[in-house]
Amino acid sequence: DFVMVIMNYKAGQLANRLFYFSHFISNSIAHNYKLINPSFNDYKDFFTSTATNDFNGHNISLRITGNQPFDELVRKAVNAVQKVQVKPLRNLPGVSFHEIKAYDAAPKSFDMNDSDFVAAAKNKVVFVDGWLYRDYKDFEKHAASIRKIFTPLPKYTEQVEEVINRCMQLGDTIIGVHIRRGDYKTYNNGKWFYEDDVYYKKMNALKQQLEAEGKKCVFLICSNEKINKNNYPGLPIVTEDRHFIVDLYALSRCHYLIGPPSTFTMWASFYGETPLLALEDASKEVILSEFKIVTQG
Repeated sequence: DFVMVIMNYKAGQLANRLFYFSHFISNSIAHNYKLINPSFNDYKDFFTSTATNDFNGHNISLRITGNQPFDELVRKAVNAVQKVQVKPLRNLPGVSFHEIKAYDAAPKSFDMNDSDFVAAAKNKVVFVDGWLYRDYKDFEKHAASIRKIFTPLPKYTEQVEEVINRCMQLGDTIIGVHIRRGDYKTYNNGKWFYEDDVYYKKMNALKQQLEAEGKKCVFLICSNEKINKNNYPGLPIVTEDRHFIVDLYALSRCHYLIGPPSTFTMWASFYGETPLLALEDASKEVILSEFKIVTQG
C-alpha cells in the first residue's frame, strides 16, 4: 500500500532535526500513518531507534526503498520538482506535495492536525518541505515515546555516566552551562555570543542562590570551542572536548541549565525534564524561580 508521509527537508543541525522529526513522529503515532524520514540519515548512527531503523512498533522508517544512495536521489529529485513547480509532475495521482514557505514575513507554524493534511497522510504519498510543521498537542502526549526513540547508543550513554559521576564528586547540584561560540559569532548579528566574564557572573549568581538553599553546586561546561578554565576562578568546573552527543545528553542530566537561546539546550531540557533559563541578553539576571522545563520544541 503506497501511502506515506516522506520528510524531505533538512532542518538545520542536530537539535533542530530532533525537534522537527519528533513533531512528525508524534503526529504519525496519533493519526496512525506511515512516516519516512531519509533526511535524518546524517545523524542516524547516534540513537538506538535510528541506528537500527526500529521504531518500537511504530510505523516509522528512515528508508524509502532500503537503499540509502537511491533514497537520497529520490529526495533530491523531489526537491527539484518542488523548486521548479513543474505542473504535470506536481499533479501525479496519489501524490501530494505539501510545503511551508520558509521566508514569509511573519512565518506561522502549520498545525499538522489540519484535517486535509491528515487525510492526505492516510491516503497518498505526501512529500513535505519546510520548517514550521508542528503538533504541540501530540508532542507532549507522546513525549515518552520520543525520548525512547532518541536514546543515544550505549557507547555515548556510558560516557555521559562518566561525566555525571565526575560532576557529582564535586557537588550535589549540577548546573549545565552551554557556551555557544562558533556560528553564534555571526548568527543574529552576534547578539548571543557572550564572553567568559558574562557566563562567570551568571554562574556566581547561581552559586550564591544555591548555597543559600544549602546546596553545593558544580558547573558542567559544554561548548563548541575550547574553554579556558582560568577565566572561571573559584568555581568547581568540569569541562573538556567531548562528542556533541555526549555534551547534549550530559546537559540533559543536570539539575539546571543556562545558555543562549538554542534548540541544543531546549532539547536537553525536554529530554531530561531539566529546568532551563535562556540568556536572551548579556544583562539577563539568573533567578532560580524563572527556570522552566521545555515540554515541546
